[in-house]
Amino acid sequence: MKTLTLTLLLLGSSLAYAQTSPSKPAGSGSDKLDIKKLEQKYWSAKDDDFAVVQNRRYTKASRYFLSLNYGVPFNDPFNAGSMYGLNFGYFFNERWGMDFEYKSGSLKDNDAVTSFKSRFGAYPDHNVFTSSQIISASFVPFYAKMSFMDTSIIYFDMGLSVGAGTMAYSVKQSEGDISKSTAIFKFAVFQQIFFTEHLALRADLTNTWGNQQRAKYYTPQDGTYGYTDSRDLGAKMTNDTSLLFGLTYWF
Repeated sequence: MKTLTLTLLLLGSSLAYAQTSPSKPAGSGSDKLDIKKLEQKYWSAKDDDFAVVQNRRYTKASRYFLSLNYGVPFNDPFNAGSMYGLNFGYFFNERWGMDFEYKSGSLKDNDAVTSFKSRFGAYPDHNVFTSSQIISASFVPFYAKMSFMDTSIIYFDMGLSVGAGTMAYSVKQSEGDISKSTAIFKFAVFQQIFFTEHLALRADLTNTWGNQQRAKYYTPQDGTYGYTDSRDLGAKMTNDTSLLFGLTYWF
């Protein structure tokens, strides 16, 4: 009796499905996937905003950071040496942050200046970077993971930084340098490689622009130094580029 009942139930279900299913003519290609319908359903105009969701292992949102950096001037035609930097900042979310940057230089004449002075007995007129203080806003549009030798995953991001501040510099003279300062604008590209939740390796390629006063190196025989006498070479917009590497601690 139970077997008969089960058979009748299955037969009834099959008949009901046959009645509700629309009939399809032979050779209609009903088994083929209709790509156009899928596009209309899933790629309609109302669904034109998409986002890639990634599982971030190391986050920056609502965290302070401190970076200690070391590097070199990148495009200085007269000076060589070392540059030291410090960044302290805060990220509001994964994209936006701000920081204060202090940078100092320990620079001297490069080989080109030494050779020029030895050959011609003259010294080129130029200025030397001393230090800078800049407040910047940062935007991080890139975040990625990459495999290293199929043994580990490296997490890194790359961002842009724009800021403004002041720069101190020295006007080189034969009888004592003159210390000056100027307002500067900054644009930088930086990248971070995370090792742990708290430690990351940082690299900064920074450009600054400032209007610097210039003067002749040698003192004229008929006058004393001043930006209104014959030593004054006027002001010039100067671009300084530096490349610094550092270690960042995330609080």
